[in-house]
Amino acid sequence: MHLVFVPQIFISHFHGDHSLGMTYYIAHRNLAKLETGKIYVPAAALEPAQALIRSQAALEQARRDYELIPVEPGMLIDFKRQNQMKIFATDHRIPSVGFEVIETRSKLKPEYIGLNQQEIVKLKREGHEIVYPIRMSRMAYVGDSTIKVFEMHPEIMESEILITECTFLADDHYEEAAKRKHIHIRDLVNYLPQIRSQFIVLMHFSMRYTRQEIKYYINRYIPEHERERILLLI
Repeated sequence: MHLVFVPQIFISHFHGDHSLGMTYYIAHRNLAKLETGKIYVPAAALEPAQALIRSQAALEQARRDYELIPVEPGMLIDFKRQNQMKIFATDHRIPSVGFEVIETRSKLKPEYIGLNQQEIVKLKREGHEIVYPIRMSRMAYVGDSTIKVFEMHPEIMESEILITECTFLADDHYEEAAKRKHIHIRDLVNYLPQIRSQFIVLMHFSMRYTRQEIKYYINRYIPEHERERILLLI
């Protein structure tokens, strides 16, 4: 599905490689006469984001309908049946957040396991609460951040799918990673034993690395027994 047809989008921060598609999204939803899309942005970036949209609209001499919604760490946003988006802070040079998809399901209480359907229906009619909610972390997305994000939010390491940046790979870029507030693969490797995710998607590699170099460093640093769950977004 083309992203223009997605009714809600979440922007982690306003470095251009993460946000400049926003004005395209707004313009083309308007052009297609779709209902106004909801765009969730870090609260600290709300006013500059509005100014960006107004400037683009002025350049095109066009009217834009849009809805920007400010978010703060700790917020839970309903965005799909049984799903919520949890907002968490990341550690970056400008206001930045990450997103965790949490699914809530109902599970039969242990004391009612083994009852037949008629007995279950009878209990429900009598007003008994026969289920309890369970929350499962389906996916966590770390936009741009240092490795500190895993200390700040250890719960995201339990997510079924973890999507995280891994900008720097070469040894001589280690100090640059800290200075620019990004993750270096050497730091990420230290957290692998704690990350229980079924899949770990690595992304946001510096453009100075070729595809071959990225694969070289992955094979160099990631232990062989961990590589099966590592996916590369390149």
